[in-house]
Amino acid sequence: MEMPKRTIQKLLRAYKPVLDGTPQPLKNRKAIEALALCQTRELGVSHYGCPEGHEHWEQFHSCRHRSCYVCSERKRVEWVEKQKQRLFDTPHFHVVFTLPHEYLSLWRYNEALFAKLLFKASQQSLLELMADRKYGGLTPGLLMTLHTWGRQLNLHPHTHCLVTAGGLTPGNRWKATGEFLLPGPVLRRYYRGKVQALLKEALQRGELTLPPDMTIQQLWQHYRALYRKTWSVRIEERYEHGKGVMLYLARYCKGGPLHPSQIKGWEQGDIKMSYLDHRDKRIKEQRLTPLGLAERLLQHVPARGVHTVRYYGLYAPAAKQRHRRALAQHGNLEDVKASRGLDLRTVLLCCKRCGAPARLLSQRWGKAPKGNSFIRRRRTLRAGGYVQQNVERETGRESVVDTS
Repeated sequence: MEMPKRTIQKLLRAYKPVLDGTPQPLKNRKAIEALALCQTRELGVSHYGCPEGHEHWEQFHSCRHRSCYVCSERKRVEWVEKQKQRLFDTPHFHVVFTLPHEYLSLWRYNEALFAKLLFKASQQSLLELMADRKYGGLTPGLLMTLHTWGRQLNLHPHTHCLVTAGGLTPGNRWKATGEFLLPGPVLRRYYRGKVQALLKEALQRGELTLPPDMTIQQLWQHYRALYRKTWSVRIEERYEHGKGVMLYLARYCKGGPLHPSQIKGWEQGDIKMSYLDHRDKRIKEQRLTPLGLAERLLQHVPARGVHTVRYYGLYAPAAKQRHRRALAQHGNLEDVKASRGLDLRTVLLCCKRCGAPARLLSQRWGKAPKGNSFIRRRRTLRAGGYVQQNVERETGRESVVDTS
């Protein structure tokens, strides 16, 4: 049974009264409000028309929350187009750094801190080792994304790193890494040391919040024990270019961890959800209660102010000059076609008869969840106010300004 893309929204809308009555952090309450109201009349509506008068459309406003699948299609398309301009048309490696599960209880009380720590440890491990003359003596390009979920939506924080199979030497000469990026045991030990050192510094500065059931002695016990454990750092086989991994990351960078098509239906009050078991590469199903599924989704709402996509090395915004040097040698992915469904034309309103792009006629702004950036441009408009083309209306003062 194929489920529509609004399945997750309908689930949160139906269980919103129950979730509102449970203890939730502010970021979750904002997500519930935004996702439940996305592209509904409560957020307002824009009226569009064909310039030739052939058609008229009503377009309900989107919440633009980064965990919302309903309004994320256009953002995914735009993100992919930007990465095609940024990434070099050269082989890449895909590296995954995982946070040990012994730290999951700490993660729940320090999400923003741990996200910063995980990014810093991952990028420093790659950049510092690859800068070592023993391992190439070069600076690669890094695109990194933070994921907090496993295939079954359990808590599983890790970073996905797209790494160029080469980089610029200090003399700005491109040097390839060959078929191998770095020795796995070396990278795992280096990453472990980075995370442990950063965590110890945060604890000494008093930035770490301990869970109610954990003492400082228990934390140090976990800390020391993890030095005797092999940490999970996975280096995948080399890709001829970064397109495949980039498109894979695009599915999760915008719109949350669950694709609505994974929800296969309801039976006896439970929801059937499919997932790919990475151990045997087989599609499997699990059953969750609707409230249980909603709670699993909400634990992956990013903490406020945390950027879940970051760029380092040659892909860093501050490395524009070196990026241009490498780009001149390899080019980018501009000519690479994205997979089916990632087409900007599918998310634009165009007349079916003449093909002309739609023209905005008027807008009505309704209830807006606090904290969402899409209302910043309209702060002067109260709920229920109308805006027509070339006209601004201040409903509170009952005045209309004609700017035509």
